[in-house]
Amino acid sequence: MPITVDVASRRPAKGLSTALTGRRWPVSVLLTVLVLVVGLAVSGVVAVVADGQQDAHLAAVMDQRAQAVGNATSAETRRYTDTISDLAAAVGAQSELSAADFVTLTSRTSRERLPGATGVLLVVPARGDQVEAVQALWRSRGNTGLTLAPHDGTAEHLFAVLNHALDGTPPETGRDLTAAAEPTEALNLARATGRATASRTYILLNDRDLPADQQQMSFVLTAPVYGGQGTPDAGEFRGWILMGLRGGDFITETLRKASQHAAAVTLSDTSTAGRPVTVARVVDGTVLRDARLHRQVSVEFGQRHWQLDVYPTTGIRTPLGQYLPTITTGIGTLLTLLLAALVAVLATARNQALARVDKATTALRADITRRQLTEARLREREAELEAFASITAHDLKSPLTTVAGYAAVIVDEHGDSLDPDTRRYLDRITAGVSRMRRLIDDLLGYATARDAHLNPTTVAVADLVADVLSDRLATHAEPPHIDLVDLPTVTADPVLLRQVLDNLIGNALKYVRPGRTPYVAVTAEPTSDGWRIEVSDRGIGIDPADQAAVFDTFHRARGSEGYPGTGLGLAICKQVITRHGGHIGVTTNPDGGSRFWFTLPT
Repeated sequence: MPITVDVASRRPAKGLSTALTGRRWPVSVLLTVLVLVVGLAVSGVVAVVADGQQDAHLAAVMDQRAQAVGNATSAETRRYTDTISDLAAAVGAQSELSAADFVTLTSRTSRERLPGATGVLLVVPARGDQVEAVQALWRSRGNTGLTLAPHDGTAEHLFAVLNHALDGTPPETGRDLTAAAEPTEALNLARATGRATASRTYILLNDRDLPADQQQMSFVLTAPVYGGQGTPDAGEFRGWILMGLRGGDFITETLRKASQHAAAVTLSDTSTAGRPVTVARVVDGTVLRDARLHRQVSVEFGQRHWQLDVYPTTGIRTPLGQYLPTITTGIGTLLTLLLAALVAVLATARNQALARVDKATTALRADITRRQLTEARLREREAELEAFASITAHDLKSPLTTVAGYAAVIVDEHGDSLDPDTRRYLDRITAGVSRMRRLIDDLLGYATARDAHLNPTTVAVADLVADVLSDRLATHAEPPHIDLVDLPTVTADPVLLRQVLDNLIGNALKYVRPGRTPYVAVTAEPTSDGWRIEVSDRGIGIDPADQAAVFDTFHRARGSEGYPGTGLGLAICKQVITRHGGHIGVTTNPDGGSRFWFTLPT
């Protein structure tokens, strides 16, 4: 502010002004230098703090990833253990198990539901003098081509007498599993403890003829079978249910989803002395070999101890987090220079400038705090969704399998002696279980279609259609009329594409007016960038006003009220085709019914 004086005092005022100016310059320079020094120091400290917070954040993220991977692995291994235990209980409930009964009991198992599974076998023990009798028994029960091949040098043989293959290979029976030490140890331990047991990792007997680069470290999961209540040999040991699992396919997708592409996960068997044996490994991105971020989680599976080693990958660092210290240093330096300039130009405004710095620093810290809170909430939601998926897959489906199995046993063994009311109640139980299964399968199918990792490969559409028709027609009372014309080979995820074809063909067979023969036509034609595949029927049709909405979740078109369904099948189809980069729609078939179409780009 200028100093005002009268004429009489002008000379003294000039001296005062010079003195003030002389004092202000050193003060201004001192304040400028002080601001520069302090500002740069504060920027360095904030950068160090930000770097420390980033390290703490990465450690917390790795803790969460390791816990998620451990929880997902435990839930998945429990699902396999429960499945094979339920199968053992269902087999034990049969008074006289036949090959046809075994196929029925294991029909719900598949590689889609149990990734890595090669097949489900019934294994029975036999001494050398019992081989011919055991062979004759199981031939009489439906496995007419069974030929037992005992392995030399063992007092007790372990024969696979029934087999439901899941990997597309022809079922093999008659092999003596004592030819490999690993399954023999697991079978004996399961019989001794009465519990489901996993073997040491090894190359499966069926895989030993494959080229070395196609062989995988694998293992078997087995559960003992005892005669069920009400059977002639109740409580007595009958044999084992055994499932082969290839380690490279087993649980890999679960590990990838749980790691969220931000961690490399190695699953190892540590039960035996010596070096741990790798069962499965998932690596998405470049691994960061930082010992501080390495996490280990122990998992119990089939009386064996497994270990999960979790390392971070480059996917764990967000672009902002990776350069946060540099950004913080740059911002601090810029603010310091601005403040120094303001101090040099407007020394008297330094308090206001410092206030702005405080405000900016506070806002920056508030932003960091809000981001951390948001990330914590997201992690909580992710954990809740993972827990819900595990509950849906295990705690809902396993009891339904048990209820359905025992209801079928009651009908098979006591159906002739049941009064009409009891038989009607059993039919209602079976129908309710079927509806619940359809709803759970459709909900899980919708989640899989939306979130599952795509594994595109070359797929022959004709093979998928034939596989779907084989499954559908096995339970279809009236043979339909089927037309298949010029079906191509495309690039797609075979599991998800099969789900689309199964839904569309299933609808064509289901939505038919009473008394009409079902009709299904599957055709294809090339487009400018891929293929257009059509599934036509001559069923009840879809009102044009409903055609745009039939692919919405839980939507059922008018006229379909009397047919079973959940309203999720076409929504699943839309999710799958959209994720493949294609389109899906429906038009009216000129010959009656509907014509569903979808496109797949090359």
